[in-house]
Amino acid sequence: MTALALYAAEAALREQLAALAREAGCRIAGTAETPLALRRLLDEVSADAIVTLISPGTEWSAWLAERRAPFIVLTAEDATEPLRTALAAGAASVLPQDTSAAALRLAIDAMKQGLSIMPAALLDTLREEDSDASRLGDAATLGDALTPRELQVLAAMADGASNKAIARRLGISFHTVKFHVAAILEKLDADSRTEAVTEAARRGLVML
Repeated sequence: MTALALYAAEAALREQLAALAREAGCRIAGTAETPLALRRLLDEVSADAIVTLISPGTEWSAWLAERRAPFIVLTAEDATEPLRTALAAGAASVLPQDTSAAALRLAIDAMKQGLSIMPAALLDTLREEDSDASRLGDAATLGDALTPRELQVLAAMADGASNKAIARRLGISFHTVKFHVAAILEKLDADSRTEAVTEAARRGLVML
């Protein structure tokens, strides 16, 4: 049974997450109301994922700092921007607050396969932005652009992390990391990880 750590600042939100997790057939490893409480919880229990419900005005850095388990993020806001921010920051999946137990279960299963789930509305928004960028910019330049996830992998590469270490840090599978590393090498026209990191530093993508 999947074990979940639940994180939300308000008691009512934690209760909402607990009910959703139980309906999705998951075991609740524990709950936390602050980043510090979350870190302490993960010191004491084993969790397959952290499910968090972010209320309006919450500082994203407060929960993104904890990466010992993959995050599945629910947001109380209707706008796509908070969802996009969470996805770009490395959330395993992003879902609206009123998501169903079936959708949460789907996100958990996708996470285990190194995949992500997002609302169709957010995907449509990203497609529209990509289309606008294609009309305004050079296609070759856009093809060389690194995705938010690739930038995270690149930053870990700059730290000297192995593929296995990167997988643990980002909560994704080893094979997914290999896929991202290959894409990074291709986009930076590099033959090795060292060459890729050097080129990234030259472009200002990472700090050495």
